Amino acid sequence: MESLVICAAITGGGPAKSPHHPRTPKEIAYAALHAWQAGAAMVHCHARLEDGTPTNAPHVYADLLARIKDLGCEAIINFSAGDNGGRSNHEERLSVINTGADIVSLGGGSFNIGTRLYDNSPEFRREMATRMNAAGVTPEFELFDLGQIQGLQWLADKTLLPAKPLVTIVTGVPGALPDDIEAVNIVLKRLPNGAHWSIACQTASFESHRRLMLGAFSLGGHIRTGMEDCVYIRPGVLAKSNAELVTQWVETAQIWGRPIATAKDARLALGLPAPMSDSQMLVTAV
Repeated sequence: MESLVICAAITGGGPAKSPHHPRTPKEIAYAALHAWQAGAAMVHCHARLEDGTPTNAPHVYADLLARIKDLGCEAIINFSAGDNGGRSNHEERLSVINTGADIVSLGGGSFNIGTRLYDNSPEFRREMATRMNAAGVTPEFELFDLGQIQGLQWLADKTLLPAKPLVTIVTGVPGALPDDIEAVNIVLKRLPNGAHWSIACQTASFESHRRLMLGAFSLGGHIRTGMEDCVYIRPGVLAKSNAELVTQWVETAQIWGRPIATAKDARLALGLPAPMSDSQMLVTAV
């Protein structure tokens, strides 16, 4: 079984789910540092203003990246280009590409999320992938439903995705895949050979979250944890930090003898380029 890449989804774009949930840029940056120190090779971040409001503003993302790097965090930086609950349009989401992140999320397709449309049209996905290729940014294909595998394959055929794409299977979101390992197995049978995959299990049920994540781990998937997805460390007990959630999976992997990938290991496995220098990040952000 390949080394386990742990991604810490630090905060998400929705309301805080816990008093320990990081919300300000400073809190998010320190949470990223501590998650990396605990064993996360990657951190997935949503930018927030000082009052905790989610935003896709490029200068806020660039500032967050600088804060994380200034703290000495060497984790792979994965930024969300989601629509922040419908607040961000396509152009605002596209602007996240040029903020210096190693990886930027790419919505796998449109669907009804609760009572609204999450708009990831074919034109938007193609433009997103094209701009990421031009900027040297790796797409994280977020797959919300089985039919979106067709869009994944189309982008792969156009060489707009890496040969071994990075795929996050999202479950538990209203309108997306259910929290069901059988549904995940159907997806896995249809992913491109060699795809790197993990599950973002965003359910309010701790039992469903535990069952699905342990299933993914046993099937050889990578692990995405963190307060965007689940704020409980065990039934009824809130995690005090993202780092505590990461530690839980480090210890699980150690118990079962699965190696933990460092950020350097994960970069090699995912085919990511070496980290950009401070001067390169400054030019990209501008």
